[in-house]
Amino acid sequence: MKPIKIALLSCNHGHGKSYYDLINNPFYELKAVSVEPGYKDKIFLEKLPGIPKYDSDEELYANHPDIEAVVVASANRKHISQMRVACEKGLHIMSMKVPSFDMDEYDEMIDITEKAGVVCQVELEMRESAEVLRVKELIEQGAVGKPLSITALNYSHNPVWWRPWQCLPEDSYGKRVRIRTGEERFRGGALSDHPHIFDVVRFVTGSDYESVFAEIAPNIRDIETEDLLHVIGKLKNGMTYSLDPSYANDEHRVVRMYNWQKYPRCVEVTMNVVGTEGVIVADVYGRAFYHNGGETGEYSALRCGPRGLWNKRMDEFYHCVRDGKKPTVGLREHRRTIEVMNAAYDSVLTGSVIKL
Repeated sequence: MKPIKIALLSCNHGHGKSYYDLINNPFYELKAVSVEPGYKDKIFLEKLPGIPKYDSDEELYANHPDIEAVVVASANRKHISQMRVACEKGLHIMSMKVPSFDMDEYDEMIDITEKAGVVCQVELEMRESAEVLRVKELIEQGAVGKPLSITALNYSHNPVWWRPWQCLPEDSYGKRVRIRTGEERFRGGALSDHPHIFDVVRFVTGSDYESVFAEIAPNIRDIETEDLLHVIGKLKNGMTYSLDPSYANDEHRVVRMYNWQKYPRCVEVTMNVVGTEGVIVADVYGRAFYHNGGETGEYSALRCGPRGLWNKRMDEFYHCVRDGKKPTVGLREHRRTIEVMNAAYDSVLTGSVIKL
């Protein structure tokens, strides 16, 4: 086994620090990190003792010409520029969950990574969730008969330390696009932060989107992007779907980021499937819980052990780089999900159903 020499770029994306455990992963040799200006005191760099930290990608590259791969752990707007440099250097890429909302940029990413012959994997860790895989298996086994509808939600709270940029349309969506005529809000909020449920619906049903209709609610926060919305429509196999990718959990009640025993949880992802012969109700994120209510808002929780999703994805990335395996989610596979998310924004803008 030959470890991959890897670096982390920017580290100001919410998922960036999830790659800090590469310091202990035998598949990798974490060589260095670059840090976005203004974030050094926010991203827990003390968890990377002995790892060189740089104020720019250029400085990192100058001091570590031997690296083989990078994690593009930056705000959405920087992904294209960092990918261009990585491709010029022949470096393999692990991309954050939204490579770009600009479809011309997205197609350029596909083109330059394929021409450079580098692996570009997109971090959609829900694809490796045991619960998601079980839902897919049950549907394929006919456990609910003919599937008729699917509902999924991805709730989180806002803001946490990375969301100064997540609430800036230029950084999140890539540019200032008014969400609807007469609105003072812009694209780039909750919808842009939650691609997972759009992806797993395609994954577990084996179908694709046929139509999209979306609507926004009044904001419950003083941000200039959307924080509450809902998306409905039909899949090509005839199923209806309902998706809720909102900042619906009140951050003022989240005691700490990983306090899983007090409502609201910082992140919730659930999925329900209704068929002619049964129903699947699934909590596809976090550990298994038994809710018992209670006057204090607490509930008892049954912990089922660590999930290991992040490491599993990086194990796959290793075999893609070293053994030529194809990523479960590469840029081409993920493109449709981003197209559907843009269609949801277009539906909000026009007030109409968008056909795909």
